[in-house]
Amino acid sequence: MLSEIFVGVLSGAISALIALKITEQFGLNFNIQFILSATVAALTVGGKALGKNIANSNSTPIVHTVGILLNKCKRRK
Repeated sequence: MLSEIFVGVLSGAISALIALKITEQFGLNFNIQFILSATVAALTVGGKALGKNIANSNSTPIVHTVGILLNKCKRRK
Protein backbone atom coordinates (compact mmCIF):
# COMPACT_ATOMS: atom_id res chain seq x y z
CA MET A 1 0.00 0.00 0.00
CA LEU A 2 2.74 2.45 0.96
CA SER A 3 4.73 1.67 -2.19
CA GLU A 4 1.68 2.46 -4.35
CA ILE A 5 1.35 5.85 -2.70
CA PHE A 6 5.07 6.52 -3.12
CA VAL A 7 4.98 5.62 -6.82
CA GLY A 8 1.98 7.89 -7.39
CA VAL A 9 3.62 10.81 -5.62
CA LEU A 10 6.90 10.24 -7.44
CA SER A 11 5.30 10.05 -10.90
CA GLY A 12 3.25 13.17 -10.18
CA ALA A 13 6.28 15.14 -9.01
CA ILE A 14 8.37 14.07 -11.99
CA SER A 15 5.60 14.97 -14.45
CA ALA A 16 5.25 18.40 -12.82
CA LEU A 17 8.99 19.03 -13.19
CA ILE A 18 8.98 17.90 -16.82
CA ALA A 19 5.99 20.12 -17.58
CA LEU A 20 7.68 23.08 -15.91
CA LYS A 21 10.84 22.56 -17.98
CA ILE A 22 8.80 22.25 -21.18
CA THR A 23 6.89 25.46 -20.47
CA GLU A 24 10.12 27.33 -19.65
CA GLN A 25 12.08 26.04 -22.64
CA PHE A 26 9.47 26.51 -25.34
CA GLY A 27 7.56 29.43 -23.83
CA LEU A 28 4.31 27.49 -23.90
CA ASN A 29 1.16 28.18 -21.97
CA PHE A 30 1.31 27.08 -18.32
CA ASN A 31 -1.81 24.93 -18.85
CA ILE A 32 0.40 22.27 -20.46
CA GLN A 33 1.41 21.27 -16.94
CA PHE A 34 -2.14 20.28 -16.12
CA ILE A 35 -2.50 18.32 -19.35
CA LEU A 36 0.75 16.46 -18.74
CA SER A 37 -0.16 15.70 -15.12
CA ALA A 38 -3.56 14.37 -16.18
CA THR A 39 -1.92 12.20 -18.83
CA VAL A 40 0.54 10.74 -16.33
CA ALA A 41 -2.27 10.05 -13.86
CA ALA A 42 -4.34 8.32 -16.55
CA LEU A 43 -1.40 6.18 -17.64
CA THR A 44 -0.62 5.26 -14.03
CA VAL A 45 -4.19 4.19 -13.27
CA GLY A 46 -4.59 2.41 -16.62
CA GLY A 47 -1.29 0.59 -16.25
CA LYS A 48 -2.17 -0.52 -12.76
CA ALA A 49 -5.53 -1.86 -13.96
CA LEU A 50 -3.88 -3.69 -16.85
CA GLY A 51 -1.24 -5.16 -14.53
CA LYS A 52 -3.89 -6.38 -12.11
CA ASN A 53 -5.80 -8.01 -14.93
CA ILE A 54 -2.67 -9.82 -16.14
CA ALA A 55 -1.77 -10.86 -12.59
CA ASN A 56 -5.27 -12.24 -11.92
CA SER A 57 -5.30 -14.18 -15.18
CA ASN A 58 -1.80 -15.66 -14.82
CA SER A 59 -1.25 -15.88 -11.07
CA THR A 60 -0.15 -19.53 -10.99
CA PRO A 61 2.50 -19.26 -13.75
CA ILE A 62 3.79 -15.98 -12.25
CA VAL A 63 4.20 -17.49 -8.78
CA HIS A 64 5.79 -20.62 -10.27
CA THR A 65 8.32 -18.57 -12.28
CA VAL A 66 9.19 -16.39 -9.29
CA GLY A 67 9.69 -19.54 -7.20
CA ILE A 68 12.09 -20.96 -9.78
CA LEU A 69 14.05 -17.70 -9.93
CA LEU A 70 14.27 -17.44 -6.14
CA ASN A 71 15.44 -21.04 -5.94
CA LYS A 72 18.23 -20.33 -8.43
CA CYS A 73 19.28 -17.23 -6.46
CA LYS A 74 19.33 -19.15 -3.17
CA ARG A 75 22.70 -19.41 -1.46
CA ARG A 76 24.33 -22.78 -1.77
CA LYS A 77 26.00 -24.20 1.35
